[in-house]
Amino acid sequence: MSVEEDLTRVLACWAAASVVAGAALSLDRRTRAFGRQTAAWGAVDGAIAYAGVRGRRRRGPTRPARLRRGLLVNAGLDVGYLAAGARLVRGDRWRGDGLAVLVQGAFLLVLDSVAARRLR
Repeated sequence: MSVEEDLTRVLACWAAASVVAGAALSLDRRTRAFGRQTAAWGAVDGAIAYAGVRGRRRRGPTRPARLRRGLLVNAGLDVGYLAAGARLVRGDRWRGDGLAVLVQGAFLLVLDSVAARRLR
């Protein structure tokens, strides 16, 4: 299996788990914000994974150098998500959302970084 296929498969699994866990956590008042944010990220991750599968079917695999460049740009965005999450955690009102953004940003940073490294 190629790096691109692995990346899409892992992202799709993460997306499904995020939507399910987020929906469950949204039912409890204490974890509602974390759950809502987690489910939303899962939906976006799922859409990205789906777009990756469709794109590969239409155009074939992405050139490794181009994929690596895109992953490195995404890793930079992931660091931004971590910074935003850290900022949100500081206040009481957005703490649950911030924690969810931190979890998602950390996962995506690891996913993108590992995949980019495999393409070296």
